Amino acid sequence: MVQQRFGRLARYAKPFAAVVLILVAAALLPRVVAESRATAQASSAALDTYTCTPVGVAVFTNRVHVRCSAAAPPGGIYWFAVSTADSASASRFLSIFTTAMVTGKNVRIWYSPSDLSGGDFGCLTSDCRKATGAEVVP
Repeated sequence: MVQQRFGRLARYAKPFAAVVLILVAAALLPRVVAESRATAQASSAALDTYTCTPVGVAVFTNRVHVRCSAAAPPGGIYWFAVSTADSASASRFLSIFTTAMVTGKNVRIWYSPSDLSGGDFGCLTSDCRKATGAEVVP
């Protein structure tokens, strides 16, 4: 008799647990989406852009960089670089930098003026910043 009751209880427990999980997920989903949007907005808001006319592109064992014809205001930032530690990312930046230079177009660069982490891969903190995005523009 105890086994029969337990069997009936077990038969209803799985669907009940599934319904509870769906309700919990539905309750939490709007919060997770809102938090991810806020994080994305905060991270993009922290970035500046600079439209650079490239006058030099170089590849080293530790970085890929572009030199701009004029410094990004304020602070005299002529160079923007990315680490070669992520070779796929470095290749994409090299492609953008080289395309802009060869075609005579500008490159818009996303960066954080206060981020001095480029010094870890040879980007001097006095006149260089780590690029986080790049786009060829007319």
